[in-house]
Amino acid sequence: MMFFVLNWTSWKRWIFFALIGMIVYFSYQLSSTYVFEPRASVQSTGGISKAVKDEEEIAITINVSWGDDIIIEILEILREEKVKATFFINGEWALRNEEIAKLIIEENHEVGLLGFYRDHYEDLTEEQITEDIQNGEDTLKRLDYEPLTLVRPPENRYNQSVVEHINELGYRTVFWSHFANIQGDTDPEQKAMSIVDELSKGDIIMFKAHDDLTPTPEIIRQLIQLKKDEGYNFVTVTELLSPAKIKLNPIN
Repeated sequence: MMFFVLNWTSWKRWIFFALIGMIVYFSYQLSSTYVFEPRASVQSTGGISKAVKDEEEIAITINVSWGDDIIIEILEILREEKVKATFFINGEWALRNEEIAKLIIEENHEVGLLGFYRDHYEDLTEEQITEDIQNGEDTLKRLDYEPLTLVRPPENRYNQSVVEHINELGYRTVFWSHFANIQGDTDPEQKAMSIVDELSKGDIIMFKAHDDLTPTPEIIRQLIQLKKDEGYNFVTVTELLSPAKIKLNPIN
């Protein structure tokens, strides 16, 4: 009888350590996976740059930190083409341009935060980043937009700690897979064609809405029309990411 008790105790101990080993192994595999299925209760440790999906969908994102006329033009084109985009709005800009910010919201475009100030998040403490995002979120609430779920670091200045902190606050850090590098003298037709050739399923493209980048609205129009001809749909970032898997932006 004594032998049986000792043997059973050893057997239970073996099962216990085997289970612990399996949990550790699978936890490591999941944590090291580059692409994962997003869930509301799980935050990534990287910034989102692309959705991995079979549907022919693309998200247009627009950074807004200064300018006004060009934003009105972009909104008109999106309305005509029946496309919803995701506008990353700077908080200070929104305070100076409340009517335009409200128009973006009233036309049911998605809104993310491009910081309240334009300070580089990589140079701020976690407390300062939290305060900046809270100020931006409060500004958007006053404009009747909530909840804020998407954040893009101002001036694209960030590091791993910044991204992790934003995610810990409950937001998604969103970057892009394609940057539309546009100058004041860029030819709209040629630029639109070059962008079309580079975009594929799940891409997030970023445009800057600056008044001196006058070709931008026409490039957006032609891009939308050309990709629609290829069978693509344009959706918001949130629509693009759900229920798709997401690709993380490498942190240098």
